[in-house]
Amino acid sequence: MRKLFVSALILTCSGVVWAQDAAKPAAGGDLTDPVEILKKADEASKSVDSVKYSAKAKGIGADEAKNPVVDGTVILQGYKNGRAEKVRFEAKVTPPGSSEVRDIVMGNDGNEYFLIDHAKKIAYVDIDPAVMGSSGRLVGGLTMMEYVHDTPFSDEINAEKKELKGSEKVGTEDTYHIWVKYGAQNQEADWYFSKKDFLPRRVDRHFPGQGDAPAGGRQLVVTSLTVAPKFEKDPFKFDLPQGYTKSEDFAP
Repeated sequence: MRKLFVSALILTCSGVVWAQDAAKPAAGGDLTDPVEILKKADEASKSVDSVKYSAKAKGIGADEAKNPVVDGTVILQGYKNGRAEKVRFEAKVTPPGSSEVRDIVMGNDGNEYFLIDHAKKIAYVDIDPAVMGSSGRLVGGLTMMEYVHDTPFSDEINAEKKELKGSEKVGTEDTYHIWVKYGAQNQEADWYFSKKDFLPRRVDRHFPGQGDAPAGGRQLVVTSLTVAPKFEKDPFKFDLPQGYTKSEDFAP
């Protein structure tokens, strides 16, 4: 699914790049048809309702020096009105060219949104998601929305071109590497799907530069993925830490 990409689907598969003898598994049992892998990923993701994982997001290409590095733990549950219904992030944000690290906890319980800035000991809480401010948008870059989306890989299945680039390790996970060209505005992505469960573990989204400007993009890498995690207490509910102030303003 193309986040920040155009929403129109490309309804042709004429550009699919087929591997030789695509219908047959390669030696060792690996699949070789990129469309088959994408369909399995779509089916696997549709069966998921909640996940917990560790993740790291950063800029790539021309955007590497412009964007912060964000890493942390994410919990997602459900999908509603174009976003995860319930979320929780515990993240560290490192601005580009800086050694300063900001600790931020952010989330919503399906009704109330919150962002806790540990450095300032302030919690911003409201029913409006805008309460999370620009910091919330940065931390939100850790979201692999495909895990809970109702049509997770329809854009990729119907994209102009798909090509299996081979196998690659993402953390300790063996993955299929599939390159996708969506057809609109030269938008592309490299996806990495687990050979074990077909859930995505990494995506590199490529954004073409304007004019002679170099291309940029964003990378999201997922590790320690748990499907249907169990918790002793509700992880999505806001709880004001002792000694912190609850602000009526929106986070900057």
